[in-house]
Amino acid sequence: MLKVLLIYYEPQQSGQTNHVLSLCHGLDKTKFTITVVLPTKLNQSSAAFKSAGVNVVPLSINKVFWDIQSIISLIRLVRSQNFDIVHVHSQEAGLIARVAARLAGAKAIVYTPQCTNISHAKLFWLYTYTEKLFSYITDMIISVSEKDRMRIIQWGIPAAKVITINNGIDPDLAKEPLDIVVMKQMLGLDEMHPIVMQVCRLSYQKNPLAFVEGASLVIDKFPDVQFILIGDGPLRDEVEESIHNLGLQKKIHCLGWQDDADKLLAIADVVTLTSRWEGMPYVLLEAMAWSRPVVATAVNGCPEIVEDCMTGYLVPTNDPKLWAKSVIDLLEDAKKSKYMGRCGNRRFIEKFSLEKMINQTEELYDRVSLDQYKIQI
Repeated sequence: MLKVLLIYYEPQQSGQTNHVLSLCHGLDKTKFTITVVLPTKLNQSSAAFKSAGVNVVPLSINKVFWDIQSIISLIRLVRSQNFDIVHVHSQEAGLIARVAARLAGAKAIVYTPQCTNISHAKLFWLYTYTEKLFSYITDMIISVSEKDRMRIIQWGIPAAKVITINNGIDPDLAKEPLDIVVMKQMLGLDEMHPIVMQVCRLSYQKNPLAFVEGASLVIDKFPDVQFILIGDGPLRDEVEESIHNLGLQKKIHCLGWQDDADKLLAIADVVTLTSRWEGMPYVLLEAMAWSRPVVATAVNGCPEIVEDCMTGYLVPTNDPKLWAKSVIDLLEDAKKSKYMGRCGNRRFIEKFSLEKMINQTEELYDRVSLDQYKIQI
């Protein structure tokens, strides 16, 4: 049985947590013993991880700079448990955790950055240099999209070290019986009017202000459309101020963080994403699981999820006018909208199932551990 340590960081529960939690639930417990290093700021997720049957080790880690005690604690953990594989998720955790794991004598290090962009464009050269440098202490890198895999290779990282494993979710997500009317009523929504929904962290990356601007353009033509923005983050005040300045308080509803956001997608007629960059966003997969058409920016892995003009629309980033035009097109033609939703559901089942993601990850773990065994003998 292989001992696996999963390490990740994110400022609040979102895609990274969903990804790591999916691995914890899906990996074969007869083959793998799993431990998760959970950032203490995400302690509310501890119960979910424990229910997946894994060991949880809370650690006070930060986005970039860790305190010395946290680094020492991680080194001691890796040394004492003698893990076969240390799998580091997220760019942030990848900076410190890979070095600490190697200093602790980790047998094998796997790294999933989830995304290949950073917020500070002027430091992008430093980021790519660091990724190339750290690749020397990394056995395998998992890219969640083929486009990002090619990008990583272009940085000078050996192609043999980089593999694409798409994110995946459980198709059973959308099989739970839900009372859509009751859900709308509980949120104070009009059950007769269409809903356009976006689930995202309210941050520069996700560009929620473009959602608000685009919504105002749609409302000019369809004043009865209801817009739902689910999520929280550093731009919360700016988003609410923008909504207020446009006089759209009754049209755009900011619901904050919702634990059941993946289920709330079921009440949407259209699901959107206005991100400046992404990895392979779970919200698009979840929308397709619910057979909802999507309008998303054509960044990173999004074009590998969304088949333009077939399962939804892809638009340039920071183009609220074209985003609004695409949303309007779906609202105007309910038959087309439903057809695209069904096509999206079929594409999701074929390409982005949780089972496929888990199987590919297990195969990689087996291969990496076997390579390390061969080196030892």
